[in-house]
Amino acid sequence: MSGVTYSGGVTQADLAAVAAKADAANAKADSAMAEGLTSADRQQAVRAQVTPNANGQAVFVYPKAYAAGVKPAVSTTAETPAGANYRNDASVEEGSATNTQVTIIVQRLPKSQVVNLLGATLPIFSPVTTPVWINVFIRAPV
Repeated sequence: MSGVTYSGGVTQADLAAVAAKADAANAKADSAMAEGLTSADRQQAVRAQVTPNANGQAVFVYPKAYAAGVKPAVSTTAETPAGANYRNDASVEEGSATNTQVTIIVQRLPKSQVVNLLGATLPIFSPVTTPVWINVFIRAPV
């Protein structure tokens, strides 16, 4: 019998289940390595300037396309100029990521972020339609 005790209701079966999931994830990663895929093949990080349309949307094309059917995970941030009285916010439009491109929505928010109107506090934001620098991180699943 082990000298380790568990609190909070964690059982040896719970730990075995977690270990099995970790083993499955490692096997999947090993499979990708065996197919010759490396982290460099799956991951991209880019700083780029985009000019969104009137709705604040900009289509970003990946520098290196993924294989057909691959739907990578994408995250993005927008840069805000030093000294600006606002901040830029960037997000990925849901369902827009393909193996070659993604739609990014950029909004400009005042640093105060709210305004009072007839006693109601409302967030204020507007789409960005001028060039803005974004950082895009793209990762294909294993």
